[in-house]
Amino acid sequence: MELPTALRQGVDSLLEKVPLPALKQAARTLSERYRAELRDGRLHMGEDMAVKAYLATRLPATYAAVRACLDALADARPDFQPKSLLDIGAGPGTMLWATADTWPELERAVLVEASAAVRKVGQSLAAGAIAARASWVAGDATIDLDGLDPADLISVAYVLDEIAPASLPKLVDRLWRLTADTLLIVEPGTPAGWQRILAARRQLIEAGAHVSA
Repeated sequence: MELPTALRQGVDSLLEKVPLPALKQAARTLSERYRAELRDGRLHMGEDMAVKAYLATRLPATYAAVRACLDALADARPDFQPKSLLDIGAGPGTMLWATADTWPELERAVLVEASAAVRKVGQSLAAGAIAARASWVAGDATIDLDGLDPADLISVAYVLDEIAPASLPKLVDRLWRLTADTLLIVEPGTPAGWQRILAARRQLIEAGAHVSA
């Protein structure tokens, strides 16, 4: 699945003058951190070059994965027409772009992201290209969710693997309490990622949720 034209053009513009050797090294470092599921107190994309490495190497596949999840949700729930999105660990806005592409009637989005470098890039990419009113919030998924308003669609994609396992039940509970309609959780297709999905699903079913897709 290809990136939306405006997103692809924005990424190309950001990467236009980046030295290729530096980009390749940053991409290797980023990939190693993701594969190792490092939780060393550092953000995977805390620096500008790491963000650009993500855009160059991981964004297309990540966008395709979350877009496929939204397609599955739309097929399972043809009545679901979200007007609001709350995305936790938003990165450069991957879920925002996929949601706006799936449901163009999306009106507003709140994107919570800890990295200032990522927020800056996400805001730049979405400015003038996404019709929904987007608000970017600096915040850690485990401690900075107070004060957020419920949304029709709550999403947390490729985030649980970056959080200490002991903190996951509390986070899942908080996300469920913020969910006005649907909570979407996306994790890597690894054994560990699948176990996190299963644990979250068990917890949510016990809390009264129903599995849609």
